Amino acid sequence: MKRPSRKQIIWLAAAAVAALLIMLLSGKKAVPVKAVELKPGELRVVVNATTTSTVKSEDEVTLSAQRTGRVIKLPVEEGDRVKAGALIAQLDLTEEEVQSASTLGQSKATYEEAEKNFKRMEDLFTKGMISQQDLDAARRTYEVAKSQYRAAAEDVKVKREYSFIRAPFNGVISKKYTEVGELLTTGKQIVTIVNPDRIYVLATIDEVDVGRLRPGQPVNITVDAFPGEKFDGTIKRISPIVTGGKLETRTADVWIYFRKKQPLIKPGMSADVEILVATLPSVLSVPTQAIIIRDGKKQIYAAEGGALKPGSAATAALKPIEEGESNWSFTEIKGGLKAGEYVITSPDAPGLKDGAKVKIE
Repeated sequence: MKRPSRKQIIWLAAAAVAALLIMLLSGKKAVPVKAVELKPGELRVVVNATTTSTVKSEDEVTLSAQRTGRVIKLPVEEGDRVKAGALIAQLDLTEEEVQSASTLGQSKATYEEAEKNFKRMEDLFTKGMISQQDLDAARRTYEVAKSQYRAAAEDVKVKREYSFIRAPFNGVISKKYTEVGELLTTGKQIVTIVNPDRIYVLATIDEVDVGRLRPGQPVNITVDAFPGEKFDGTIKRISPIVTGGKLETRTADVWIYFRKKQPLIKPGMSADVEILVATLPSVLSVPTQAIIIRDGKKQIYAAEGGALKPGSAATAALKPIEEGESNWSFTEIKGGLKAGEYVITSPDAPGLKDGAKVKIE
């Protein structure tokens, strides 16, 4: 049998190495990724609240006791509708009436006596029988007595008024803090009344977004109690003050009012807001999660190949981009990519890197 020549041995070895390389390369699987084609379209730029917002009432007040007394009437329960002026609670006035009546009687007697004495002194002064100093002293005594009598009469009136707590406006009892028989001290809360017909959403906005907001901007409102429904709103007021501690997010409050009356939405419900600050009619945008930061730059993986479709093989190319406006879901691409390119929207796929072989799912 003829032995192979040196040249044949070299060719055989090269073929074996090539076959091995082909096996190794073919055995390396492509990274499965998701991708979308970059096309011009409308981008709605929105601002969202930093936390869940709350539905509140423009008319909301907590009524408190303005004097010490025991509750003898409390004709309301939580959820009751009340009209302006309706009796909410009555405090016992018996002990105070006795004390006030005694004080009023004493001050009245003192006042009447001082008045008689002053008139007598005026008559004596006219006749030249007393000095100006004596007349002035009688006048001061009379003025003090009159002031004390009026104060006592006002005290009786005020204590009576403070014994009857009434609704300041039409509304609903949202919270009751006391019961009949309880002894209230000054400042003790009795009930909270809200007007459900004058509601708004109080939203907390990050300071970086506040400068983009203006009164009158449209707002989409979703309420947890009504899943799947959207309500139209408008910014009415923006707080001029930014709050937040050193280690806290600095925010500003924004008052958002419903465009139409919403009788089913109640104060206290939780809501989410989406404030529309701009509408870009024809821009390139990508899902925000497709953007990554590498080497301090915003970058994106593009899928490069022929006519790509599900199942196609491609090569991943990491490209720096210039981003523009964005919302929670999409970000405008102002540079680095062009229409028709495919953007990989799963940049965290295991094995994905610049130059990696990928398969479009």
